[in-house]
Amino acid sequence: MERIFSLILFVMVSNSAVASLEGEVLICDKDKRGYNFISKDQVKISAINLNELNKFSINHSYELAENAIFIQQPITELNKEKKTKPIGWIFRRTLDYVSLDYVNGDWSRKFLWSCEVTSSKQLEISFSRIESRGLGFKNDF
Repeated sequence: MERIFSLILFVMVSNSAVASLEGEVLICDKDKRGYNFISKDQVKISAINLNELNKFSINHSYELAENAIFIQQPITELNKEKKTKPIGWIFRRTLDYVSLDYVNGDWSRKFLWSCEVTSSKQLEISFSRIESRGLGFKNDF
């Protein structure tokens, strides 16, 4: 009986530890940044740059931990298989994003923005609304 209980407990713990964010979408930074988790280890980060009036998208790898989602360096052909250091993380409970910046030879943390769960469709609507406020947006998606 004790073995069965231990097995059930192990299965429950391991299932939550390997949970995937695939298909989830977050909208952040006052609707100017989106995180679309496209696979179990890749996230498509889309953003609007209001200074240059363009939209862009970059694929990053991510690692899911118990309390945070660690966003890794952008995916390139050179580091596709290599695990890179995180450039920031999103706390799973509060959905707050913290950036890890290298300043004057030292790593520093900086809170940047809060996120909320949304859909891909709603993310595009939010981006379109911001885009309609500015003229001449370039689309780099």
